[in-house]
Amino acid sequence: MSGGRMGRTDTAGTIRAGLLAAATLLALAAAPAAADGQREDAPVELEADRVDVDAVAGVSIYEGDAVLTRGALRITGDRMEVYTDEDGDLSHVYVDGTPATYRDQPEGQPRPVRGEARRMEYYTRGPERAHFQGEARLWQGDDQVSAETIDVDLEGQVMKARGAEGQRARTILYPARREEQE
Repeated sequence: MSGGRMGRTDTAGTIRAGLLAAATLLALAAAPAAADGQREDAPVELEADRVDVDAVAGVSIYEGDAVLTRGALRITGDRMEVYTDEDGDLSHVYVDGTPATYRDQPEGQPRPVRGEARRMEYYTRGPERAHFQGEARLWQGDDQVSAETIDVDLEGQVMKARGAEGQRARTILYPARREEQE
């Protein structure tokens, strides 16, 4: 009887550890927004094979190996639509790719946070957030989340992952490895 109870306790402990690890992965994904205060002052650098700019509308289209960098943030894709506000500051970016990619280095963390999907949206404010759609994946080191869609509120430190019909969202965490590295 105690063996059965021990199994439940071990399972509950494993679940608690998994939830703690998921919260840690989310905090790490959100850390760049919270910790990289100088990002707003960093220049936005864009490059691609072809560029079309409509300065009046505040929209530019980058096609062919499009790359956006701003501080430690790097977004890539086959096609990128970049929107600026009335002051000319970066507002949001829509990226299509095979895959579209996201990479950022959280301050004080040894490994970058990476994401990829067929389509990605990145918003610099209201709040800062990212949406990954189509075979989406977010990871740091070996810890990862994969789903059809992943939404991350970088300011509020909230993540939502949703599987497609007939598929499930999946999280893989290695809490023992994380504890060893701290």
